[in-house]
Amino acid sequence: MCGIAGSLHFGRDPQAPDRVRRMADALEHRGPDSDGYWSDGDVSLGFRRLAIVDIADGEQPMTNEDGRIWVVFNGEIYNHRELRRELEAAGHRFKSDHSDTEVLVHGWEQWGERLPERLNGMFAFAIWDQHAKRLFLARDRYGIKPLYVATGQDGSFVFASEVRALHASGLVPVEANAAAVVEYFSLMNFWHGRTPFRGVSMLQPGHFELVTPSGRRQHQYWDFTFSRSRGTDLEREAGEFREVLHQAVDRQLAADVPVMAYLSGGIDSSSIAAVAHQLRPGVRAYSCIFDLDQVGEDRFVDEREFSRAVAGSLGIDRVELEIPQDALIQNLDSTIAALEYPRMGMAYVNYLIAKRVAADAKVVLSGMGGDEVTGGYVGRYAIIPRMQGSQRVSLADKTSADAIFQTFRAMLNVPIRADELTEAFTPDFLKAAGGFDPVGEIRQTFLSAPSDDPWDALMYVDAKTYLHGLLVLEDKLSMAHSLETRVPLLDNEVVDHVLGIPWNLLSDGQTGKILFREAVRPWVPETIYTKPKMGFGPPDASWYRGRLRPWVEAKLSGLASQGVFQPSFIRRKLDEHFSGAANHVALIWCLLSFESWCRQSGVLGGVAATQRETVYN
Repeated sequence: MCGIAGSLHFGRDPQAPDRVRRMADALEHRGPDSDGYWSDGDVSLGFRRLAIVDIADGEQPMTNEDGRIWVVFNGEIYNHRELRRELEAAGHRFKSDHSDTEVLVHGWEQWGERLPERLNGMFAFAIWDQHAKRLFLARDRYGIKPLYVATGQDGSFVFASEVRALHASGLVPVEANAAAVVEYFSLMNFWHGRTPFRGVSMLQPGHFELVTPSGRRQHQYWDFTFSRSRGTDLEREAGEFREVLHQAVDRQLAADVPVMAYLSGGIDSSSIAAVAHQLRPGVRAYSCIFDLDQVGEDRFVDEREFSRAVAGSLGIDRVELEIPQDALIQNLDSTIAALEYPRMGMAYVNYLIAKRVAADAKVVLSGMGGDEVTGGYVGRYAIIPRMQGSQRVSLADKTSADAIFQTFRAMLNVPIRADELTEAFTPDFLKAAGGFDPVGEIRQTFLSAPSDDPWDALMYVDAKTYLHGLLVLEDKLSMAHSLETRVPLLDNEVVDHVLGIPWNLLSDGQTGKILFREAVRPWVPETIYTKPKMGFGPPDASWYRGRLRPWVEAKLSGLASQGVFQPSFIRRKLDEHFSGAANHVALIWCLLSFESWCRQSGVLGGVAATQRETVYN
């Protein structure tokens, strides 16, 4: 929806209004329709708007009746009409027609720190209570919308939707965090709010932060809870869940501009597109296909036959984008610039399909989130034992917990294993990283799950780490093109419902998403209902070995002189991949992304771009 930025300095920075304007300018791609600013002696707020809801009255920063409460907000509140009625009944007076933003200022007056708990939506917002001199920041349950924070060199607290805005403030230098680099190559992700920029962190999903003259306080207002208390009749539960899904899609179609849908050919996006088409026949679907010339065993990633089958069966207008084999050459730097730093997956495909949708619309629905909460990663559940005979395995038993953790860790597909770190990185760089322990990080997250059921713990780790990484990636790559992505499968009511479903209706260790499949069966062709899970991504394993090989070799040759990696490690991994002895597609992507990030940011031996402002192709 938008980009937000701000600085809290409590009178220490007379230049703060100008700083915040620079910060907001760095976010223009997130909100090209308009901008807004507000300052007093303590705080400065900036806003860039992508107008989607209440186009006439939704300008920000927005205030309450007496000008005491101010908000900048990025996202959508899907239950804002219900909350508005509740607040009006409590005596609050609204100025706008149907702005979800205005619900936040009155909600803060009514509920204070309990406000985020009342919201069904995707959001990152900052509320300034001028009378109490309190700045309140909050992020949605799952981290659909990003929010970065840092302490400036002058002691100011700065926040923004993207890191580039913090750097534009002039208070946060562009410096690398060596430990986070090791984390990225160990996990292909950044966990628990960390970033590879020194001094910059993300407010974690389901958290709020309160900043006052006396200090900062963070609090987790929501976490996954696994009741598993609903019934076990599959037909009845599928019918009830079908209605929950239908209502969620209906809620998330609400907009004053056209809404489109992704259609990869998987059951998640197919279901969302089907319901959206039922509710709004003007919804258009968008699909990717890939150039399969001389592609080997990974040609199966192309799902054109499935996306075409869905569109044909349901009569959905559909746009098909073919990704050529040299797309990565043309779009790597733009993709990493949009992401701001390396992230998981071959993200340039997401970047390109978002660019195509943005040519037609401002909003798109995605099927993201379905696998993480409905038991989609059946391979994991097949490996991790949940039952021994008629007895359920419990993580409360330390011996069982340790054994399950070791099995879980072994099945993770990471770019560089923990036992390869000393071989991969130079000794000096590992020393600078301070001994980052990926095994300890994985163990801590796995064992912190609020359930002693090993499958709940698997779901918890995926949702708290992998899913969050996907959501950050999707937000950055769509908003680079001024496109808002909505994720109905992470609607609060959908997730709350699924967390109450017993595991025997989610997965049996052989079949995944049992309930979801039965619920959406009336909506999709039978080929989609029976189709096994496939990930979304290009056939890069073959492309790296073929047309892209000279380019990959040239790009990664420069890493040898940066003092981060040991050249012999990179050479061996490339040789193994090119020969077909191993599939190192994830590592190669990470290395390419890292090289681009270093070069564009001017960190860790990379040569900084001559123009800091990014122009998205």
